[in-house]
Amino acid sequence: MINRICLVSIRIQLEHLLLSFVMNQMNKLTKEILTLFLISTLLGITAQAVLPNGIGLKTEMTMMGDDPTGVSVPSVAINPNGGNEVASNISLKNAYLAYEKHSALFLDARNPEDFGDGHISDAVNLPAHAFIDSLQYLENLDFGIHIITYCDGEDCNASIDLAADLKMMGFSKVNFFFGGWQEWRDAGYPIESSP
Repeated sequence: MINRICLVSIRIQLEHLLLSFVMNQMNKLTKEILTLFLISTLLGITAQAVLPNGIGLKTEMTMMGDDPTGVSVPSVAINPNGGNEVASNISLKNAYLAYEKHSALFLDARNPEDFGDGHISDAVNLPAHAFIDSLQYLENLDFGIHIITYCDGEDCNASIDLAADLKMMGFSKVNFFFGGWQEWRDAGYPIESSP
């Protein structure tokens, strides 16, 4: 009988220790969750105050093209600094006029393989994903030069990304040709390929 009482007593003590341990761990976990929540909230508020466009709770969209069939892109993609100057879309007609007058530098934002298969005559290949690798080339350009970026066409946003990067770098006259390589080629305008 005494053994049975001792076993029950030990069992109660173990249950009490286990319960105490679990409660302690839950308190610790609750404190860690609250700490993470507070840090995340503070970072979000700081980002909202510091970033030019803040953290968009609602993404503002900008229509590309001159008609209702145009494509919408996030406004921050074409206006990364939140200022008044944005990289804007240029029509095929106006891109071709700039080409004819030699008044713009055309930058092809596609990968080198696609560029080699065919590109706008006299364009320079500057893949959007390799922007950092091109800084030395870009720093030697006049920051007032008119730059037109393009990629494959309406299914490709690399020209918009590249244009936004160029605007952030300080280039003042940047357009992206949203119709891109496909629209230019289909119009029969001057093209070339690399060997």
